[in-house]
Amino acid sequence: MKTKLLIIAGLALAVSAPLASAQEDWGERREERMRELRMDCENGDDRACDRLRHMRHEHEEREREERRREEYREERGRAAPPPVADPKVALCVTIENNYNNCVRQHAGRTGECAAWVVELKANHCF
Repeated sequence: MKTKLLIIAGLALAVSAPLASAQEDWGERREERMRELRMDCENGDDRACDRLRHMRHEHEEREREERRREEYREERGRAAPPPVADPKVALCVTIENNYNNCVRQHAGRTGECAAWVVELKANHCF
């Protein structure tokens, strides 16, 4: 089991470094491409102006979407308190599970498990 975890961790590290490097390279190439388009646009190339506007729009969309995701994560973190177990429900579920296990053990003869039914009634689980 430890060997499998070590292999998985090693693979994760092996993949993450090239991925991070590729993302940095892409960012640098993107900036260079936008610089070239800006210069071409300033020199009167309408297609370069259109492409530059399109790239800026895509970039702004990605940033907006990332801000929305971050706001959503923050709201979820504040608005969602951890669930609290109701002790009565927990007790009733436990008694019911014991009853069901008893019935399985005694091949469906419910008479053998009458004590659990009494417990369910005594704890007002019905």
